[in-house]
Amino acid sequence: MNKFKVVKSLLMNLPISLTMSFVAQWVNIRHGHMTHFEWGSMAISFCFSYFIAFLIAFFIPTDSLGFAFAKKCGAKKGTWTFDILVNLVVNTIFCTIMTVVMHWFTACLLGGMPLSSIPGGFLEMIGPVWISCFIVSLITQRSALRLARKIAG
Repeated sequence: MNKFKVVKSLLMNLPISLTMSFVAQWVNIRHGHMTHFEWGSMAISFCFSYFIAFLIAFFIPTDSLGFAFAKKCGAKKGTWTFDILVNLVVNTIFCTIMTVVMHWFTACLLGGMPLSSIPGGFLEMIGPVWISCFIVSLITQRSALRLARKIAG
């Protein structure tokens, strides 16, 4: 197992999973699916999303796809333009998968909703989740990578 990849996945997905869990509750409250913020629900959502996020980051080559896209657009590695282009690809793949899986987990598995609620839940969540995760990952990406290199050697 690649130590750097494991550490990077764990560090990058911590703020993203927290963000996703918080934003999902906010959207659910705003749409009337919940009456108030619930710490227990957020904790369960965070733990499951952190686990799924790790699997996505470890097994799906989103970074490679993002790097290829940024290079194809002519961005130079180490620039904010490069980071933004990489993040567009990584965040889109990640948020699409996570939004579907998290709706299935929270609404269908835990909440008893039918699987047919997934498309509607996806459409409600994808915008706010994508935007917030894009911003958070862009802000935390460089620090997480530096720390992962330091920890992994």
